[in-house]
Formats: sequence, structure tokens, C-alpha cells
Amino acid sequence: MPSSRCLPSVASVFYGHTGRWLSRVGSYRQSCISLPYSRCLLPIGKFSPVYIFSIYAGAHFVVLVWCLRLASTRHAPGALLIAMLAAGLAYDSSIIALGKTIGIGPLLEMLSWPRFAMHALLTPFMMVAVTRLGEAGGVRWTATTAWQVIVWFLVAVSIVIGALDHLIGLKLQPACFSSMAGTIIRYTANLHSSQFCFAGQVASQSLGPPVSAVVGTVVTLIVGFGLWRRSGWLWLMVGAMVMFGAAVVPSSGFGLAPGNGGEVLLLVACAATVARFSRARQSSIAS
Repeated sequence: MPSSRCLPSVASVFYGHTGRWLSRVGSYRQSCISLPYSRCLLPIGKFSPVYIFSIYAGAHFVVLVWCLRLASTRHAPGALLIAMLAAGLAYDSSIIALGKTIGIGPLLEMLSWPRFAMHALLTPFMMVAVTRLGEAGGVRWTATTAWQVIVWFLVAVSIVIGALDHLIGLKLQPACFSSMAGTIIRYTANLHSSQFCFAGQVASQSLGPPVSAVVGTVVTLIVGFGLWRRSGWLWLMVGAMVMFGAAVVPSSGFGLAPGNGGEVLLLVACAATVARFSRARQSSIAS
């Protein structure tokens, strides 16, 4: 069984490298703050959001196909739920990638609504999926009635909060901003003055914190830790840690690319965990 002293080492290395990278990036941006923004972009800024978010969408699509294949050919707990989340995130990244091409207007606004519905109604089921993975990996407490009740309670509360905060009375506004991924045009309910697309827009803060995403990542981290302690499989835990690291990168300076990239890596970690603990249907029936 892995030593518990390894966990602080993994966390310190990850957050240490992340902190140093953000520090260097912050110094670079501060040194050219007086220049026009187009001359002050990070090197990655020369890539269009069409390419970066298309890559994200493609990665989610690969996870979708991978999980569907696992679900159809093997006994793969959580595979269908991960596939459902991957489908929603593939759509999310696709709409962001095509925002500038579609342009401001009713079409982009209409296509943006499912993004918010997905985050509000589907994201909480990540907790159910990783619980199934914990059971398959032999983490005994994930199969207890107490844990199951806690998880489904969190799912229900997250859906209610998500529906109230992200769907009911939701008012979207176009947002335009340049970031490390280039120029992005999207519809959002949280509009900062630095993201105005045209004169006359009013800043708004309609959405609260992403409760379901935060809670879901915490549950994933807990189950991932349990899998690491039980079987030595650490990648689900690492995926959750990466997601937390990506989530703390400020969108005001770096846009949506880091957070969406973290979602990609988390879903890949989940799919890899499904593959790791899936079993042939024949052996399942025989047992």
C-alpha cells in the first residue's frame, strides 16, 4: 500500500510548479501593461480560440466514444455517466470555439442556453459516477448506505441550486474579450466591464459560484484518494487536483482556456479510471 507521506509530496510539486508558472506569467503581463493588449499577449495567444476549444471539444468527444465503447463491451461502472458529461462538455467547448464565427445575435444566444443547462443539471452526476468507480475499485465506504445517501443528497441540492442560479430568470449578455486563447465571443450572465462588446452594455453578476462543480470535484478528490490508498491508482485524484489548479487561474487575465482545459484532463482521468476498473462481462456473470 502506498505511503501516506507521498500525498503531500504530489500536492506540493503540482502546486509549486503551478505557482511559479503563474508568477512568471503575472510578471510578464505587468511589464507590458502600458502597451496595447494585442502586443502584450502571451505566446499562446497567437492561437485562435477556434483551435484551442476545438481541441477541447475533440478530446471530450474521444472520451465520449471511449466510455460508450467500454459500456457496450465491458462491465464498466460509471461509463455512461462519464459519457453523458463528456457529451455536454464537448458541446460547451464547441459553442465557445464557434462564438466569434457565429457572431453576436439570437443564434449564438440560443445555442448558449444548453451550456448553462448542462452545467446546472448534468455536472452533479459526476459524484454518482466517481462513487461507482470507488465501488469497482474496492473502496468499501463508497458502497455504504451512509455514503450513498450523502452523495444523492449533494446531487439533489446541487441540481436545485444550479436550476435556481443558472436557469430560472437567466439573462444572457454578449461578452467579448481577448485572452491567452485569442478573442472570444460568448453569451454569459456574469458580464465584467472589461468584456463589453459595444457601448450601452451594463455589467452584471447574475450567477453565483459554481457550487455543483466545486462539490463534485471535492467528492472526486475524496474518492480518488480512496482509490489511491486502496489500489495504488492515483490518476483520479491527480485529475481532481489539476481541476482545482485550473479553476483558480483568473479568467480576467487568462480567459476560459485553463478552466476548460482542466475539465478535459479531469474527464480523461475519469475515463482512464473506468477503463482501469472495468471487467469483461463474462467474468462478471461468472462471479
